[in-house]
Amino acid sequence: MVTIRNDTAVRISKWLDEEVENYISERKMKVEFPSKRNFVDKAVMQFLEEKGVNLTK
Repeated sequence: MVTIRNDTAVRISKWLDEEVENYISERKMKVEFPSKRNFVDKAVMQFLEEKGVNLTK
């Protein structure tokens, strides 16, 4: 079985990358956000939903 990923690489500033890493490195946050990518995806989705963007397909 072949899995196709339609990911797009996005650059973030070094300081933001470090702040995200510091935030999710706490044990309780690591369970909810296992990776920086996961954290950023959820944050962007939440922001878009708050702005009224319909993210359902």
